[in-house]
Amino acid sequence: MQPSYVHHVRQQVCEYGDTRSYTYLREVGRELVEEIATYRELDRDARAVAAWLTTRPEAAHPVLLLYQDGMAFLRAFLGCLYAGVVAVPAPLPHYESSAQRVRGIIADSGAQLVLTSADVRPLVAAATAATVVATDDPLGDPDAWRMPEIDSGTIAFLQYTSGSTGTPKGVIVTHGNLMHNEAAIIAIGLDDSTTAVCWIPQFHDMGLIGMLLAVLYGGGNLVFMAPTTFLKRPVRWLQTIDKYRAKATAAPNFAYELIVRRVTDEQLANLDLSTLKIALCGAEPIRERTMTAMVERFAPAGLRPTALLPAYGLAEVTLLASAGVVDRAPVYLDSENGARLVGCGSPARGLDIRIVDPDTREQLPDNTVGEIWIRGDSVAAGYWNRPAETVDTFDAHIGTEGPFLRTGDLGLLRDNELFVTGRRKDLLIINGRNVYPQDVEEVVRELHPALADSTGVAVAVDAGGRERMVVVQGVQPARLGGSTLAELTSSIKVAVARSFDVPAPNVVLVERRAVHRTTSGKVQRGSMRDAFLQHRIEGVLHEDLEPALNRALTV
Repeated sequence: MQPSYVHHVRQQVCEYGDTRSYTYLREVGRELVEEIATYRELDRDARAVAAWLTTRPEAAHPVLLLYQDGMAFLRAFLGCLYAGVVAVPAPLPHYESSAQRVRGIIADSGAQLVLTSADVRPLVAAATAATVVATDDPLGDPDAWRMPEIDSGTIAFLQYTSGSTGTPKGVIVTHGNLMHNEAAIIAIGLDDSTTAVCWIPQFHDMGLIGMLLAVLYGGGNLVFMAPTTFLKRPVRWLQTIDKYRAKATAAPNFAYELIVRRVTDEQLANLDLSTLKIALCGAEPIRERTMTAMVERFAPAGLRPTALLPAYGLAEVTLLASAGVVDRAPVYLDSENGARLVGCGSPARGLDIRIVDPDTREQLPDNTVGEIWIRGDSVAAGYWNRPAETVDTFDAHIGTEGPFLRTGDLGLLRDNELFVTGRRKDLLIINGRNVYPQDVEEVVRELHPALADSTGVAVAVDAGGRERMVVVQGVQPARLGGSTLAELTSSIKVAVARSFDVPAPNVVLVERRAVHRTTSGKVQRGSMRDAFLQHRIEGVLHEDLEPALNRALTV
């Protein structure tokens, strides 16, 4: 193995320089226009950015990357790696909430330099006092570049967590971590003949590590587009797979649900998905109904029943922790609550996964739910400038074995297959019963068309000396039909009580966009719980709260 990702990429450029490429599909009106860069061209541009960075004193600190354009981002990101500079990918600050996030990342990372493109530079400059530079034009001389002194222990970049369960933290990913995890990703079944298709944001670890960097690591081709390009017309994702005869793609569960609903019969009739062997599904709870619906809906287009590959990962393990097996149908397990869990495969190559009692720190036997602990060279170096949290999360031991990463996720192992049940911090304990919020949220979404395409959260609130469940659910009033909001609320209360054998929940119906989500689309249950307790939930359409909870909220 090469000493760094840069050394490996340079080797790939020598081997595949003009025969492998990245194709970015840019929206021009309603058309998608190709921008193609070979490995050799990307290498040249990365060397130019790196040569320029070596002249900038601000580059002694982490450098923030804020781009809409995926190809421009890739050039800048590789340029940072080529310069031995710590890159910090982040989402563009389109709204005040995202501007606050960017300012928080700048403060936490200590970044003094922000790289972006000319078209969004005014937007970026308005959100920060740091130096902002557009990288559209060549910044340095590629021939002046020299390989920096970097090795497996050198920090490659900071991957800021999405903040779904707390304050975003910068995960320190070294070149060694990146190389180890990319090797595990490639081992799934990607090789130098692979063409992959992606639309996941470049600041998201699945988009960055699982696609942008993995394809270059493996010597394949990538065709990619902006997330907005996909969201405007979801069928574009499948049409791109068809047109470029792609073998691999990846997406969160919600995207597969979206194309099942949004792709029309007419569009389906013109699709050929027979080349797709790997469709990774991860980043959020994976649903059995989604897997089944995908196979049923797209089988006429040639989608293989084994193409969907459930996976589990997190930023603290660089990305991939476990994945299913290519050409094998997903594995399912009935949970205590009756929900069907989707197996996320066996531990990725070089990783050791254990299920541990989070309180006693003793390893648990198979088929027992506990906290997921992981060790191996993919486990990141810690959190940037957070020594106490780093020790707590990255330095756990089972007796004398360790260190392990404490993921904060709950799950079980059965025949070396990992089943993820939920987040430990999100677990609801109602009348002594353990209830996973995502199971409640799924039951609610299936009750009525007005709820089907909206986000909701289930949280627990202490009132009157006991935990009470609160469901905050987005609604599309236009799809209510003949139902009223009060009737919808009643249906939610009855369905949840019957499905989980708990008292009927308190219900707050809100406008569809009122439920807080991270930049990667994950629901923010903690943030919504705080908003509920502080009377800060926006867009309330209807609510049904029990008296004890009402009294607690007025104190």
